[in-house]
Amino acid sequence: MAQLLVGIDPHKRSVTVGVIDPVGVAVSTASFDNCSEGIAALLAWVARLPGQVLRVGVEGSAGHGRHAAVALVGAGYDVREVPARRTAQRRRARRRPKTDIEDAVAIARATAAEPSLGPVKPGRSHSAAHEELAVVRAHRTMLVGRRQVMLNHAEAVLAALPHEYTDTLPAAKKVWPRLTALTALAGPTASRLGRSASASASAAVAAQLALLVELHGDIGELDRRIRKLDKRMAELITACGSTLLDEHGIGVVGAAALLVEVDDPTRFRSESAFNRWWGGAPVAVSSGEGHQTPVRHRLDLLGNRTINQVIYTMSITQSRTHPDARDYLARKRGEGKTPKEARRAHKSLLGRRIIRRMWNDHHRQHKTPTTPQPDAA
Repeated sequence: MAQLLVGIDPHKRSVTVGVIDPVGVAVSTASFDNCSEGIAALLAWVARLPGQVLRVGVEGSAGHGRHAAVALVGAGYDVREVPARRTAQRRRARRRPKTDIEDAVAIARATAAEPSLGPVKPGRSHSAAHEELAVVRAHRTMLVGRRQVMLNHAEAVLAALPHEYTDTLPAAKKVWPRLTALTALAGPTASRLGRSASASASAAVAAQLALLVELHGDIGELDRRIRKLDKRMAELITACGSTLLDEHGIGVVGAAALLVEVDDPTRFRSESAFNRWWGGAPVAVSSGEGHQTPVRHRLDLLGNRTINQVIYTMSITQSRTHPDARDYLARKRGEGKTPKEARRAHKSLLGRRIIRRMWNDHHRQHKTPTTPQPDAA
């Protein structure tokens, strides 16, 4: 039986499928509506292909391709996530066509070229608490972004105020303390504008003060909403059966990020695979050694940057307050590593610890026996 590889290019309204043989020759293509009937037709079409489907690559499995990825995983196919950067070079080639069919075939070829691509994120259904956690976290991220935009705008308005007002504010680098102090003084300050400046200048400064008072109220309201979401996320993390909050240096926001971004921890076959996913595994850059073990390595600048930041924050927190972490970093420094190299080694150690805990939580929740996970050398 012929062996085939499938690439899927999903969009808001349509899903285009490209099929190639192991040497990269396009065998067949088709398009379906991105709806329940279209996904069912896609599964039936893939099942009728004249060969064995080795792997299916989906670009954007957490976005428009989510429903197709979930359906294909449920049908028993080996479904992999193809990052957009894998096919970006083909898209940048001006002399190549840019169509959904061309993109689907490119995704299939990327799937064939790299068997080590990670599995798609929405691998299996989760509990209602996990699904709600993803929604609440996305909501919180949006509110934090809005709050930062308002703070940036307040900083610009504060810088434009005359010195007679800014000199009375606390000498703080952060915007919020200065904005709070100005809001408390805005009433009496505004009443003195007519006596201290011209009418046009007074009107401009009064408008700035009114804007700052409004921004202070809006930011305060956002803070209250964010704290409410933080409380709800803590409840949902517990409802998910996760023990990530027991790890020193992981808070509610970090634990929520891990649960949502990792999704199904069993999709990682080893601790090293997890570290490679978030960018914690070094990349070999040696040359001329042949089959020998590479000597030189460099930092992996790719990977999931959200999880990278969570583990970095965890490492910084532990290095300040956790004796074992301080001893580990000191030992690495004693081995001749630079502070940055010691930090990276510690992050890699924490990554292995985190995925082991998530595996144990998953096995306990699904009442499956915990089996040792193989790890790469």
